[in-house]
Amino acid sequence: MKNLIAILILSTVSLSVMAEGVPQLKAERGPMKIRKRQARPDVPGHLLIEFGVNLLLNDDPAIETEILGSRTLNFYYLYDFRIGNSKFFFLPGIGVGLDRYKFDEDVTLTRTVDGLGEKVTTFDTISTGGIKKSMLATNYLDIPLELRFYGNPNDQRRSFKVGVGFKVGMLMSSHTKIKMEQDGDVSKLKVKDNFNLTRFRYGVTGRVGVGGFNVFYYQSLTPLFEKDKGPNATEASNITIGLSFTGF
Repeated sequence: MKNLIAILILSTVSLSVMAEGVPQLKAERGPMKIRKRQARPDVPGHLLIEFGVNLLLNDDPAIETEILGSRTLNFYYLYDFRIGNSKFFFLPGIGVGLDRYKFDEDVTLTRTVDGLGEKVTTFDTISTGGIKKSMLATNYLDIPLELRFYGNPNDQRRSFKVGVGFKVGMLMSSHTKIKMEQDGDVSKLKVKDNFNLTRFRYGVTGRVGVGGFNVFYYQSLTPLFEKDKGPNATEASNITIGLSFTGF
């Protein structure tokens, strides 16, 4: 996952450096005064970076998460197709969605076998003291699709915009993480497992903003865990609210 994110960032930086190597001349005051001005990267599409908080909607009051510790970081590349000569654009894309859920209590997820021999996910109380943090991390390969309106499609960098869309994702990896501190020593425990998480997710998205700055919303239409295999057979799902920025 870290390698994939590094490749996305390095690719963006490389494209920017290549574009900066092409000077652009712009006339100043007077016919004989000119100066060199670096051209902006002429890269098709958009690199979208999203920061948000996850709100877990569930039917089990035993599952409590901290809002500030439950966060999302998404990296998406979107390519825009203008619909005729209108102010509407269709933007398909691809990228990674990194979600975190911080538990409010000293609990963690574990898998056990029920009476029918099925592996189910349950909450296990952490008896060791000094718990600083306990969380679930999920990493998805996402395909976002968006229909977007620009007030001024000829100047998207400054234009007001609003968009609605749909996102489909496939779970690539997941793990729990526990951070403990005892007698001044800090230790971390990470357990990799799928924890009966739903392998494929999908949901609706919304966006409104100006230029490269946006407020976005995501509502999952699938449960976080497989049916009857999550903690206490919960039907938990999530919504995400946050800010997004356009890289180019």
